[in-house]
Amino acid sequence: MPNSLPYDPKDDEYAEHYIREALTPPHRGRWEALLADDRISQTYRVLKIIEAKASRTATCRRDQMKLAEKQHDAGLMTAVEHTSQYREFIAWRERASLFNIVLHQYLALASDRVRQVHRDGVIESLQRSLLVLAVAVDDHRQAHSGEESLADTALWARLGLLPWANSANTSYRLADAVAAERSRRGAARHIKNGLIEFQGTPVTGETVDVADLLIEITDHAQPTCDRTRLVELWHQRTPDLRHSPAAQVAATKHNGRYTTHRLRRSLTYLDLQGLIARTTHENTPEITVLNRAALIALRRQWDKVHFPLGDADF
Repeated sequence: MPNSLPYDPKDDEYAEHYIREALTPPHRGRWEALLADDRISQTYRVLKIIEAKASRTATCRRDQMKLAEKQHDAGLMTAVEHTSQYREFIAWRERASLFNIVLHQYLALASDRVRQVHRDGVIESLQRSLLVLAVAVDDHRQAHSGEESLADTALWARLGLLPWANSANTSYRLADAVAAERSRRGAARHIKNGLIEFQGTPVTGETVDVADLLIEITDHAQPTCDRTRLVELWHQRTPDLRHSPAAQVAATKHNGRYTTHRLRRSLTYLDLQGLIARTTHENTPEITVLNRAALIALRRQWDKVHFPLGDADF
């Protein structure tokens, strides 16, 4: 079926206008053509351009609001003017939140289509399946240690012999990948000196853990979660923080729950980066994921730095 898009595959300026319209309900029927094999690369490229522009706009809006607050505190702006700007900012943020949710839904679709067209998805799937199988074999080894058969011993030995492609270390083996995967499944905040750089700013392992939790309890169809539920899950997964010396000090000073303070700090970072929005709906505090792709990219970057599995060459 010939592609019916009304612009040249190299005309990104026209494509951006066309795709922006396609993000609105009246023009959603355009996506079949936009995601077609012969146009998906351009569509993905232009969606990333739109995402970058939206991010820059959000940064400018937040900077303007911070400046207005400073001017108000310094007596250079009246309370009426400040209130007007704040209301305008809140109205813009609500519109931007809805736009970002739709944008990243289609960006995720486009990203999947790009991988399918370039077969990267097949390679990644095969690599991940091999690792899952290897972890299962290692689980079997740990469960039956001391009572293994000759067949078990031979199977387990393969973990130490099979190579695992890794550009930084040619001696990397499947057993090394299994060990890295087991560590990856643990809390990122437990890794010492684990700070990484993301979008030009330092990020802690604890923020990666919060990003993981948000990815887990939201999806493209339901990007918003109840903040109370998020706090409950965070408390369940951080028992060591609840019983730490710092938590005892906070309790003594009546500064609130220490674990909640740690969660709030990570949410503030993600909010300032434009990845989430903290809002209130019918007196219920909520968290809305604005850029799911970026949260996933944050996790992948963390893994790439601390648990490099390399690129398998099938």
